[in-house]
Amino acid sequence: LVNSSFAVFSQNIPKYSVLFYTFILEKAPAAKDMFSFLKGSAGVPQNNPNLQAHATQVFGMVSDAASQLRA
Repeated sequence: LVNSSFAVFSQNIPKYSVLFYTFILEKAPAAKDMFSFLKGSAGVPQNNPNLQAHATQVFGMVSDAASQLRA
């Protein structure tokens, strides 16, 4: 299940990873303060290159870890 889910997810990591962070930041706006590049920003800046790079890097690592799981 994990591998098949990440197989779909990894088809567009940049899009889905930013979407994931967008959902979190919409539910918990105070979480923006955890990211230096989001402090003081209004709303969720989906086109922020720092957010895009961070989200892609984190989910790339998670995807790599998921691919190493055994059934």
